[in-house]
Amino acid sequence: MKDSSKKQQFKQNIKLSKYLEENVSSYAPYRGELIDIINTIAEATVPIRGLLERGITSNELHYRLNITDPQQISINIYDEEQIHEDILTHSIILKAIQDGDADFAFIASEEAEPVLGDGHFGITIDPVDGSSNVAVNRTVGTIVGIFNKEGKIICSFYVLYGIFTNLIISINGKVAEFILDTTPYSTTFYHYVFLEELLLPNPKKGGIKCLGGNPNKWYQQCQKYQDLLIEQEFKDRYSGSFVGDFHAVLKYGGVYSYFLSPKPKIRLYYEWLPLAFIAKTLGGEFLIIGDEKEPEVVKKIEDVSLLNLNNVKEIHDKTCGGLIGSKDAVEMFYSV
Repeated sequence: MKDSSKKQQFKQNIKLSKYLEENVSSYAPYRGELIDIINTIAEATVPIRGLLERGITSNELHYRLNITDPQQISINIYDEEQIHEDILTHSIILKAIQDGDADFAFIASEEAEPVLGDGHFGITIDPVDGSSNVAVNRTVGTIVGIFNKEGKIICSFYVLYGIFTNLIISINGKVAEFILDTTPYSTTFYHYVFLEELLLPNPKKGGIKCLGGNPNKWYQQCQKYQDLLIEQEFKDRYSGSFVGDFHAVLKYGGVYSYFLSPKPKIRLYYEWLPLAFIAKTLGGEFLIIGDEKEPEVVKKIEDVSLLNLNNVKEIHDKTCGGLIGSKDAVEMFYSV
């Protein structure tokens, strides 16, 4: 019993890098490169956390990293107004990967056209999901997907910048949560340290619901689904931050949705797919609910096209509605 207790205590204090060494299969193709990419992006989120804590008011990293002056960029590739933190965080992560030891097949971010390389792994990044929430001090996060050369997602993780900073990663059939250690004088100072492996609750009643969009513009099945969740006493917890609401779903069980109202908003490859990979690993479910061509279409993750060098430049156009979360709650959609 004494030895078991020591082992558990050790496990709860290991760094992300150590966890990856122990949990990424020794037979995984290009294992070392995959681990390097994950560690590089995770480390890049530490200065992002610092920027967000300071309200994006300091120019320190702007000058140190020689990144683009945010005053020179105002519109992104979606014709949306960019804000300071979008540009800074994109530049920080992009530079970290380009300066890292691991080669990449592509780096695709919401903020710019894909950067192509000759490596073995493709990377998608949503640098600050929910960035409009920064002004009102709500939770935001960074979402990352990693794809093999064939175009299949093999790992995803997100970093949540809230009261504390945590990282949730899905790899090798497990989902684990890490906490950024900011304790002064800690031997693990500014490293993500293991907290626990996650399980996704699967409530048929009394979970949480985070339903985005304008209900008055949903088509009838979506409105009936909302009524069913209310009938089953699911509590409303929508905040406007996809990654923040998804994390709440992981903790309490329930669903997140953004139905067409009237157009799709959330990007399939940058946002839906990495989080769906986490949900599916935990036994949850993800449904595509409508796109611009077929507003009432319902598809599963298996219907999503592979993402590789051949089509990566087209992914900016891929938006859709969706429903993600606990399996039973998501599958209630079929009953209305």
